[in-house]
Amino acid sequence: MAGKNWELYRNIKKRAREKTKTIHKSWVGFGTGLKAVLTDLSIVFQLAVLAFIYATFAYHFPVFFYISLALTALCALHVFISERDGQIVASWLLLFIISFGCGYIVYMLADKRICYGYNRRRYSKIYERSKSYTKQFTTDGASATVANDCKYIHSVGGYVPYRNTRINYFSSARDMLNNIIEMIENAKDFVFLEFFIIADGILFDRLVSACKRKTREGVKIYVLCDDVGCAGVLSSDAIKRLKDAGVNFKIFEKLFTLFSFGLNFRDHRKIVVIDGKIGYTGGFNFIDDCANMRKMQGIWKDSGVRLEGEGVDGLSLAFIRQWEFATKQQLDYAEFTGKYDRFENSSIVLPYAGGPEICEDLCRGVYSNMIAGAREKLYIMSPYLIPDGEILSQIKQKAQSGVDVRIVLPGVPDYNYIYRVTRSNAERLLKYGVKIYYAKSEFVHSKVMLTENCLAVGSVNMDMRAFYQEFDNGVYTDDVTAREQALADFNTLFDRNAPSDSVTRNPFTLLLACLLRIVSPLM
Repeated sequence: MAGKNWELYRNIKKRAREKTKTIHKSWVGFGTGLKAVLTDLSIVFQLAVLAFIYATFAYHFPVFFYISLALTALCALHVFISERDGQIVASWLLLFIISFGCGYIVYMLADKRICYGYNRRRYSKIYERSKSYTKQFTTDGASATVANDCKYIHSVGGYVPYRNTRINYFSSARDMLNNIIEMIENAKDFVFLEFFIIADGILFDRLVSACKRKTREGVKIYVLCDDVGCAGVLSSDAIKRLKDAGVNFKIFEKLFTLFSFGLNFRDHRKIVVIDGKIGYTGGFNFIDDCANMRKMQGIWKDSGVRLEGEGVDGLSLAFIRQWEFATKQQLDYAEFTGKYDRFENSSIVLPYAGGPEICEDLCRGVYSNMIAGAREKLYIMSPYLIPDGEILSQIKQKAQSGVDVRIVLPGVPDYNYIYRVTRSNAERLLKYGVKIYYAKSEFVHSKVMLTENCLAVGSVNMDMRAFYQEFDNGVYTDDVTAREQALADFNTLFDRNAPSDSVTRNPFTLLLACLLRIVSPLM
């Protein structure tokens, strides 16, 4: 009898959890869950307070208003003469025009050099402490194109290429997530998990169960996730279960911050390391949606890579640096690096991570260099196509030069307003010979770029948030096996979906897409 009651209780809890997830999904667009809504309201309130203070000073002290106008004009001039992309310049100038002289306040709060200057200096110190655990930079034997790409990543981010690494491409997030949990269940020393979203659900229950067993055996487990990504989908009860299981759990950048645009810089990375021997990254999050364990509008399509060998150290270093950056807790690099098994492989495998903590836009640069280096083919898979004008021009010019350029996009959107901009940009590329594929009944969440020379897989979307604001990561490689596996994934999608030739002709839709493109740098 007691057993039946327990089973009934579990079923009730399961139905309640599924109902909660449905409610969370309905909030998409404004925020997921009460926490996100309260945060949205707090941001609006803070902006209202700033606007009230500004208006009060401007009313009582007219000279303040004229000084503000002058400062806004100087900021506008600075934006105009800067090296920013033209689309970003247009967005800022529009903001200055409609801001009634207070645009300079937003500009200064949003400038990474101002609102993130202290954090950049702090990250620089973290990086310096870890330098002795990185391998010596060398690209011997690599092609000129690959060698140049590696030099760029090393010059900007300090990341180095590894050899003796086995790399496998996963075309299914479900297979990869199941493999990750299986490897966690076999962990001996430590586990690193870093995700934008970790959510309550079937996968989470399996993770907690595995963590309980492994921590009892002395395995150290570290979990880092983003507060925006997890808002409304990772309950306080779930966090308590993780901590009770002995997991070192931390949230990246709490949502509730006062008068800071720094909260816009989110940790979008996906990194898993087990015992320093196996590592994973890709586009997937630790949620049931990615594994198609929960019904959505369409089938979730995601991908990633698994590393074994020297290259795992690159992922470990990225995680340890971010852990200290987010928590101010130092981990012993010696304890978590150099634990890999060697695999005879001369291919380049280069894990990298970029974000506001470094001065240049590394993740954007990786994509830009790969596009520039393509001579035969350029295949892109992304949920969004909202890059800056320069990247779009590069893609267009490659197609005009005879390169086989193909882009796979979702047939099912997650955010309608973003999807409108994505389709608008895709349609603009059609007339230049770019082939656009919309995956029928699928939400493509993979972030993959493939050329005849190299492959990049990771968390980096083809949009300006990923290029300029988020903490993202990826793996760059010239490994033949991984490239062949990725090519097979692309070919499967090409075979299932015909190239699109449809172009929107509705004037209202075209006007809306044009307006959304103007503000797309803020999306």
